[in-house]
Amino acid sequence: MTRWAVAAGTLAMSASAVADPEVHVLPVRDLAPGERRPLLVFLHGLGGSGSEALADPNLRAMAERGRMVLVAPDGTYDRAGRRFWNAGPACCNLDRKPVDDVARIQALISSWLSRPEIDRSRAYVVGFSNGGFMAHRLACGMADQLAAVVSIAGAGRSPEEACAPAGPIAVLDVHGDADPIVRYQGGRVFDDPSLAPHPPAPVTFQAWARRLGCPLAAGPKVTTVDLDPRLPGAETRVESFSGCPRGAAELWTVHGGEHDVETPALMERVGAFLAAHPKAARPKK
Repeated sequence: MTRWAVAAGTLAMSASAVADPEVHVLPVRDLAPGERRPLLVFLHGLGGSGSEALADPNLRAMAERGRMVLVAPDGTYDRAGRRFWNAGPACCNLDRKPVDDVARIQALISSWLSRPEIDRSRAYVVGFSNGGFMAHRLACGMADQLAAVVSIAGAGRSPEEACAPAGPIAVLDVHGDADPIVRYQGGRVFDDPSLAPHPPAPVTFQAWARRLGCPLAAGPKVTTVDLDPRLPGAETRVESFSGCPRGAAELWTVHGGEHDVETPALMERVGAFLAAHPKAARPKK
């Protein structure tokens, strides 16, 4: 049994559908009779927590604008006292603990999708850093249930790792090209030789475009937008494929952006991306 600690209040309840650690939930306010809300699962980075995520005003504002139910689980502690997700050999199970976070998060999402106030066609995962790695992994394994995932400062699966989405899905990768921790150009997290390498952000983007049947020969649409006042000009390059029969793929490259690229404008645009991608119907064979 576990406790779902609810932010901004003292309510807690037991649930057998998920295992410890805690899952933090932003309370649903002014739910209209019969209304179904989108589900947003946020996965923190290495050393973060679900409670810290729910305290983030940019994330809360994004959820409230989209009238989403925001669920933020805690990862498992490693021996250094940091919560982590076991997202694969590249990040970030540094202690090699036998933790099955895929099964745990799948059970969590399935439990929430069974609730009457949740719109099953609008289930989303957003992850930061280690959570971004996990978001990509869930996109590979839960495309039959998820409408869209967003990875911020994470990385996708390596070519050697299986990824066969079972349904249409929209995938957005957001990354600063000056990130010293999860390198845009590919490498190892923290430059740690004990970890497996992760692919460059453009390779992750192209891999998703291939999986989703995007028109690679035509190339992506390219625009620029100003999402970070700390950087000069329209610093973010947006590459997006349309006409993909099995979903959508986008890459936002924040030129000069380091590991923490979150800004109010960026998170507002992430929310718009999610809202624009409800669950698509399965393509006809």
